[in-house]
Amino acid sequence: MKIVIPVVSLETGGTRFIYQLANEMVDKGHNVEIVLPENAAVAWPLQAQVTRVKELTPHTIPSADFILPNFYPTVFPAWESKKGRVVRLSLGYEPLWVAEKEKALASYHINAPIISISEWHRQIILQETGINSTVIPGGVDTSVFSPCPKKSLSTGRLTIAYILRSREHGYTWKGSEDFWEACGSLTQLVPGFDIQVVAPEGANYQAPLPYEIVKAQADSDMARFYAQADIFVSTSYFEAFSMPPLEAMACGTAVVTTDNGGNRDYTKNGENCFLVPPSDTHQLTLVLAHLLTQEAVRNRVALNGLQFAQSWTWRHAANKLETLLYQLAQS
Repeated sequence: MKIVIPVVSLETGGTRFIYQLANEMVDKGHNVEIVLPENAAVAWPLQAQVTRVKELTPHTIPSADFILPNFYPTVFPAWESKKGRVVRLSLGYEPLWVAEKEKALASYHINAPIISISEWHRQIILQETGINSTVIPGGVDTSVFSPCPKKSLSTGRLTIAYILRSREHGYTWKGSEDFWEACGSLTQLVPGFDIQVVAPEGANYQAPLPYEIVKAQADSDMARFYAQADIFVSTSYFEAFSMPPLEAMACGTAVVTTDNGGNRDYTKNGENCFLVPPSDTHQLTLVLAHLLTQEAVRNRVALNGLQFAQSWTWRHAANKLETLLYQLAQS
């Protein structure tokens, strides 16, 4: 089948979902075309056809069996084009954070099927719009995200890894201040650990203790970042799915994450990770201290996470998408 996916950009972050699904659908024999503005960033190695246009309008949307707009500004050109059946792919319920809340909400009421990416995400959309959706979860490429020797084996100091998203770039829900507050408190309990961060937007936070910025421009760099750490921390207040903790699990690293909603489908507290309430810096500090000082617990959680992540493949997600589209084609 022919599938068109109009996007604003394909920068790093949540658009990984589009890149991975598009490539998997190409591997399954489908014709996938990504349409995006001429100056839009593309951070991923796409196998799908890439078509650049001056701007996304009904006229510039190609004809297809299905058109999958993923962000509210792309929904209306896709819908108005009348060039294929629209399936509204939601990578996050935009009225929660965008300024154009009414327009974002309207993009869910175009009388098109909706795809959500976690059970929590499905429930949020249902609660806010009264419309049900089909869950197609994210995954992880375990051929890339896999274990390697820990940095602490050579340094003798345990490492905490963190992805630092910038408030200045609009990432107000990532909880970076909570992370640094917890680390500051942690130094009073467990001195002598290292912190490494990846800062996609180039954020440079005035932290209460030293940290190292790691440059990660490719998946292989991110995999090494996760895998060399002893603990990976995520502090988001909410996420539609939240791929980094799952990627860190696949790299054999113990994960501490907030209960952000979207990660409930794959997190099992005390088994494959440790969950803490969003903004609870005291509990986050205590859990980190526990993992830093209890090697057996840290290793058990890391091993369980590694084993659990193996079944969360992008091919599984693509199979679910393919099944849904075939069902819609017959309806």
